[in-house]
Amino acid sequence: MKKIVTLMLAVVIGFSIDFTFTKGFQNFKKGMKIVKTDPQKAQIYFQRAYVFLSEVKKPSSQKYYMLGKMYCNGWGVPRNYQKAEEYFKKALKLGNERVHCCLARLYIRMGKYKEAKKYLDYAMSHNTLAHYCNDINPKTLKEIK
Repeated sequence: MKKIVTLMLAVVIGFSIDFTFTKGFQNFKKGMKIVKTDPQKAQIYFQRAYVFLSEVKKPSSQKYYMLGKMYCNGWGVPRNYQKAEEYFKKALKLGNERVHCCLARLYIRMGKYKEAKKYLDYAMSHNTLAHYCNDINPKTLKEIK
């Protein structure tokens, strides 16, 4: 009986974590779709995403990627490049390769061009990643708006 209760509890907890992450992801995606057309409404979605993602305790490269993007751009949270860098590096450590472009963009904004070049060069040398960096000019290390 104790094993059954433990198993049921594990399933419920696992479902709760998946549900919380999914709600955070959905709100993040909704915010991304309208951030340029309705930034005020997008902020509401990003704030909701932040609340859900903050509740997920399990490490996740996607969770860290989204939190990094939010801190880097000030979406739903105050802009904080140090926190963005921390989350992007956690995502990278867990295997999220597209974070190379995010780190390049972040370091350009911070004026750390040597670091930006390192991450941009890595992304540009991998065809599967290069399109994530299409808003960065590799020659001038400037963001293309």
